[in-house]
Amino acid sequence: RITTGFLWGIGDVVAQVVPALFDDDEHDANKKKSEFGYDAPRTARAVIFGSFLHAPLSHLHFNFLEFMTVKGGFQPGSLKIPLFKTVMEQFVYWSWFSNSLYHGAMGAMQGMDAGQIQKRVKDVLWDTQVAQWKFWLPIQFLNFQFVPVRHQLNVVLLTSVVWTALLSAWYPPEDDHQAEEEAEKEA
Repeated sequence: RITTGFLWGIGDVVAQVVPALFDDDEHDANKKKSEFGYDAPRTARAVIFGSFLHAPLSHLHFNFLEFMTVKGGFQPGSLKIPLFKTVMEQFVYWSWFSNSLYHGAMGAMQGMDAGQIQKRVKDVLWDTQVAQWKFWLPIQFLNFQFVPVRHQLNVVLLTSVVWTALLSAWYPPEDDHQAEEEAEKEA
């Protein structure tokens, strides 16, 4: 739990700091360089999620995948094992559950009510899934093929630092000024 929470916290720090390092407003003389404001409560939410939800559930998930593989009678060393595990994880149950849980838990920890959380999950789940498949399908296939079961979650946790940073780059938060400009264009 401690390792998972720590790595989720590192992932959130990376997601906040890296975009600020590359914030380039120098091309517009009328704009002042935006000031970076580190959001410590956001990192705390990531650590809490990683420690108390993601860690125990991921442990169960990886054990369940291994159980299904053994019960399915797959031969060790067969490419069917990583293919089966990857499909089960990404398309059947885990990614849908874990992404919904993440967005829901973050919403709850931010003080959203049930209706707001449901809307949040509905609004972002499909885009999160598509991004996850692009990133995680090859990683998990290789992870399931070459990494012993007892270390597979560690690979995921370390890779999640990169995943969090990529999500931040793919889906940067909108600032108020940008949202106003887009609303004016649509009007």
